[in-house]
Amino acid sequence: MAGDGLILRTARPEDVRGLARLESDCWPGTLAASEEQIAARLAAYPDGQWVAETSNRLLGYSSAQRIDATRLNTLPLTYGSITDLDRFTATHESEGAIYQLVGVSSHPSARGQRIGRQLVDLQVTRGWSLPGVHSVLGFTRPTGRHLSPGVPLDDYVSSHEDGSTTDPTLSFHTAAGAVVLSHHENFRPNDHESLGSGVLISYPRPNPASDPGAPTPSRYNDQPTRVTWTPTIRTNGNHTFPAPLDDLRRGNEPGTG
Repeated sequence: MAGDGLILRTARPEDVRGLARLESDCWPGTLAASEEQIAARLAAYPDGQWVAETSNRLLGYSSAQRIDATRLNTLPLTYGSITDLDRFTATHESEGAIYQLVGVSSHPSARGQRIGRQLVDLQVTRGWSLPGVHSVLGFTRPTGRHLSPGVPLDDYVSSHEDGSTTDPTLSFHTAAGAVVLSHHENFRPNDHESLGSGVLISYPRPNPASDPGAPTPSRYNDQPTRVTWTPTIRTNGNHTFPAPLDDLRRGNEPGTG
């Protein structure tokens, strides 16, 4: 449960239609998940589908799956290949070493209530609590990139990281302690705001000594070198990506994260 009567819980089959409406209200164009896709996610990994509701009204939805680390070694990385076209049926692995944050939605009428932040924080904390999980990762959207169409993706992300520009969606994550690992052109071609690109981020292990309600990055250990693995960045055409994730094999527990 969260404050002000907001309840965070796992999704149920009877939520599917309402969640599809919520997605349609929150996401531009064809990026919203359909009833069929949400139902497939729920069938594949019910424990990774979380909703926020108040007075029986759905105001937020966060989706995650577990994937095998080797899936990130298959190039080119695309949203469709990583999520089984938003269904998780062929991509979720019950013992996967990576807890992948896939998406978060909060109803426009509830913006400013930090519903999305609460859902993501819950998913990060839950992901790190699961046996066998060695990283909590997600591909996020550089949604301001369409405003700078002539800027290469690596320059755009670098300018956000050094503070010379601010991307609103990247900021949602990096201001809470997430670390940029790599970035990918042609990741989701129908994402016009991001010019089709995606950015891979990692959330370090939450700091148990901090206030879970604090709106600052102190909830997470904020040392990038203490993330589960330190990537060696390589480039190949339109993709910048980490070296193979062999160090995520079972048994390589990352200490304090």
